[in-house]
Amino acid sequence: MASPDLNTLKLTAHLAVAEKFEAQNARITPDIVLRVSLATIQLNCQPRLSTVINGTYPAPPIYLEPERTTWIRVYNDADVNTTMHWHGLALSAAPYADGAPQASQWPIPPGCFYDYELHPSASEAGTSFYHSHVGFQAITATGALIVKDAVPPPYAYDEEIIMKIGDFYPEEDHTIESQLTGVPWIWTGDPTSLLINGQSGIAPGSSAPGPSDQSCRPWVMNVEAGKTYRVRVIGSTALSLVLFGLEQHDNLTIIETDNLYVYPVQTPYVQVDTGQRFSFLLQTKSPSELQCLGGQTKFWIQFETREGQDTVFAWAILNYTDVGLSTSQALESSQVQSSRYLTSNSSCPDPVPTAPILELPTNVTDWLEYAFQNPPLAGYEAPPNATEVTRRIIVSTSQFLQNSSGNTVMISNNRYWSDSAPLGPTTDTPYLVEILQNASINGVTPDYGRAIANGGFDLLSQTYPAHIGEVLEIVWQNAASYPAGIYGPHPMHAHGGPYWDMGSGSGEYSPEAHTALLESHSTDNVPYPGSRRDTTMLYKYTLQSPEPGKVNGWRVWRIRITERNVGVWMMHCHILQHIVMGQQTVWVFGTPEEITKHSMPIQGNLAGYFRYGGDVVGKAGEEDGASHVVQFFRDG
Repeated sequence: MASPDLNTLKLTAHLAVAEKFEAQNARITPDIVLRVSLATIQLNCQPRLSTVINGTYPAPPIYLEPERTTWIRVYNDADVNTTMHWHGLALSAAPYADGAPQASQWPIPPGCFYDYELHPSASEAGTSFYHSHVGFQAITATGALIVKDAVPPPYAYDEEIIMKIGDFYPEEDHTIESQLTGVPWIWTGDPTSLLINGQSGIAPGSSAPGPSDQSCRPWVMNVEAGKTYRVRVIGSTALSLVLFGLEQHDNLTIIETDNLYVYPVQTPYVQVDTGQRFSFLLQTKSPSELQCLGGQTKFWIQFETREGQDTVFAWAILNYTDVGLSTSQALESSQVQSSRYLTSNSSCPDPVPTAPILELPTNVTDWLEYAFQNPPLAGYEAPPNATEVTRRIIVSTSQFLQNSSGNTVMISNNRYWSDSAPLGPTTDTPYLVEILQNASINGVTPDYGRAIANGGFDLLSQTYPAHIGEVLEIVWQNAASYPAGIYGPHPMHAHGGPYWDMGSGSGEYSPEAHTALLESHSTDNVPYPGSRRDTTMLYKYTLQSPEPGKVNGWRVWRIRITERNVGVWMMHCHILQHIVMGQQTVWVFGTPEEITKHSMPIQGNLAGYFRYGGDVVGKAGEEDGASHVVQFFRDG
C-alpha cells in the first residue's frame, strides 16, 4: 500500500525504476517441473495425508549446473498456499525466488504455478535441499538439492550417496498447526520415528508388513569394497537432532558443511539437526578386511535422537555388494573385532536390534565446535576479523505464554513473526513487495537510526535493518521459557547467503569469554577464524531454570553486508514447530534504493509480482499464455 507522505525524491526514483520494469514479458520452458499436492502416502508403514512433491517422499533430487540458469516450475495442486525455498542457495535465486512467504514473495495460490529462477555460482557447489516454507508442509514436501562441482572437487572419491534424514508424526499437517497455535496449546512431543530416505527402519524383520510397503524397513546403503564414498547428509527433520554411527566403520571424514568445503575433520559419528548438511568420506573395507570380520558384509547404521523427551531410534544397513563373500552370515558378538563405540549387541541384518549396538555420546554441545575451517578455494571469501565488526546485535529467544491471548509463541527479543493466521500475518504485504512498490514497509522506511536506538530492531517496520559495508556480529541467546523456565535447542538458519559461524558457549554471552574461546582454538597463534555456514545450533545446556527468561547458551555469527546480499531475508529457528509458533525474524540489508537497484530484471515486468496471484503466477492448464516471468540472470 502506498504511503502518501513518502519523500518526493524517493518516489520519483521508484517511478523511474517502474518504467524500466515495463520491458517485454518473457516466457520460458521450465527445465524442471515440481507439483505440490496432498496425497495419502505410507510412512512408517502407516497411511498419512501429507503434502508431497511429484507424489513422493522424499521428493526427487535436483542437480543444478553451476554458472547456469535453471528454471523450476512449481505447481500448487493442493488446496492451500505453498512456496518453495532453496535452502542454502538464497543468493543463487532471483529476488522473488527465495520462497519465504510475506517476506520476499507472495505464496503460490492453489491451482496456480510459479516459475523459480536459480543461478548458482561455482563456489556454491555442495549439498542442500528444497522444501516448502508454509506451515508444517516441509516435513514431507522436501527433496535433495545438489549443486554440481564446476571443477574437480578438492577431495577425491569414487561415488556419492544421499542420506536424507526426516522424522514422522502420524497427525496431519493442519492438525499439528492448529494445536501449536491454538488455546490451549498442545505440543507435538517427540516424533513416532525417524525416516532415512523415507524409511524408518524399525520393522522387526519377518513380522514387518509385506514387500509392497518398505516404509518401515531399514534403508539399505549399497557399497562396494575398497572404495571411497561421499555421503551427503541432509537434516530435514521437523524437530529432531540426530546422531548416527556405522557399525565397524568409525573413521569418517567431514569435508563439507552447508554447501561449503572445509578442511578434513575426522569423527567417529555424525550429528545433524534440521537445516544442516554435511558430507563425509567413507572408506569402505577391502575384501581381506571383510574376511577378517568372518565374511560379514552387512553392518548396522544406528540413528538416535537427542534433546527430546525420549530417545527415538532408527536403523539402516550398510551393505557390501559383489565382494565374493557369504552375505548370509550374521555374526555373534564374540566374532566381531572391537570398534570404538561398539557394544556387545551387534548382529545384522535381521531382525533390527532391540538395543543399541553403538554407544553414541549423550552430550551434543561440543560436537566439532570450533573445528571447521574453509580452505581458500575460488570464490570463497576471507572471514572478517573482530576489528572489522561494526555492530553487535543480541537476540534472545524463548517460548512465551501470552497472558492476553492465551497463545504460546516463540519470541525473539520479545516479538514473534508469522506469515499466516491465527498468529499473523505480521504484514499484509510481503516486505520486498512493499519496498519495491513504495520504498517502505508497513508504510514506513526501515530506519537505521530507530534500529540503533533499540538494539538493532526497528519497531515501526518490524525489521532489523543494516547498511552496505557493515559487518554485523549477531549473538543468539537461549532464554528459559515463560512461565515454566524450560530450555530447548534451536538450529538457527539464515536466508540471504552463508554467515561466518564464530562458535557457541554456555551462560550469558560475554565478549571476553568468547574471545578466550576463539584464542583457545587458534592455529599458528591465529584465533579461530570461523567457518561459513547457514544453519548452526543454539544449544541448551540445562533442562530448566528457576528463573523464566534467564539466558544460558549463545551462538555468534558474523555477516558482511555487500551489494551482493542486499535484500529482505529471514533468520529463524529451523524447527518446524517453532516456525509455526513465530520464531522468525526479518532482516533488511541495504536501503530501499539499493534493494531496488539490485532487483532490476534484465527482462520482464516486475509489477507482476506486486499482488497475490499476479501476472507472474500462471493458472494450471493455461501454460501457454498466463504466466509472465521476469528474467534476472544472464548465462555466459
